[in-house]
Amino acid sequence: MALAISNNRVRSALERGVAAIDTTTNAGAINAGDIVYNTGAGAASLLGGSSLTAAIVTQIGKLLGVSLDTYPIPYTDGITETVTSPSISLYNEGEFAFATTASDTLVPGAPVTIGNGAQTVTVAPVGPTMVGSSASGTGGTWSVGSHVVEATLLTALGETTPGISATVTVASGDEIVTEAATVPAYALGVNYYVDGLFAGFSASGSPTTLTGPSTAPHAAPTHNALAIGVVAQDQSSVGGSVGSTITGAVGQNVVVKLAL
Repeated sequence: MALAISNNRVRSALERGVAAIDTTTNAGAINAGDIVYNTGAGAASLLGGSSLTAAIVTQIGKLLGVSLDTYPIPYTDGITETVTSPSISLYNEGEFAFATTASDTLVPGAPVTIGNGAQTVTVAPVGPTMVGSSASGTGGTWSVGSHVVEATLLTALGETTPGISATVTVASGDEIVTEAATVPAYALGVNYYVDGLFAGFSASGSPTTLTGPSTAPHAAPTHNALAIGVVAQDQSSVGGSVGSTITGAVGQNVVVKLAL
């Protein structure tokens, strides 16, 4: 279970809902302030982990919001109570203070995803850093000159935002060959873009020859499919000045605008 934060909301005008609790997942234990998802049988805390997995990505796609309640129901004398057909109230919109992940750099507006715990966030992963190289050969249809090459990770929820791009200069008839990219276990492969348009896919991340832009143009995404929200501009309530960058650390929280 995550830290028992009783109320981590920092903005009013939040949308509320009610969800039944899945008492078979995480033993049904939910803390107020936990990020919760729909198991198919009810709500459960999304505990995350030290690294993303395909299972966690699936859970991210089923997020319900942030729990207002704690279950089993605690009392001041230390006794807890379980009830038949339990449910929780939750917020599915608003801004919340979450714990940060050590060494993360959290810039206002940056997308974040679930970290190692139901009340912890981390910077959402992006596509591989791209190093492209032109290859003299036949069949390339690129215009002569410089082109920007970038890549995203394709997941079950869609694509991440692109990683760091590279500029490649090609001559007439050249193809563009990408570098080998590591495909993490939660991803289905790598999508490659040139000048913002889709140009190729690799399931393994191995070097890929790009002969030209797709005949059915698809633009590089600007929304990260793994994000559960973005870092809010106003972080003054958690130790940072308004619009400041926060470095993740134990005891350091960050305000996140939920985006489900």
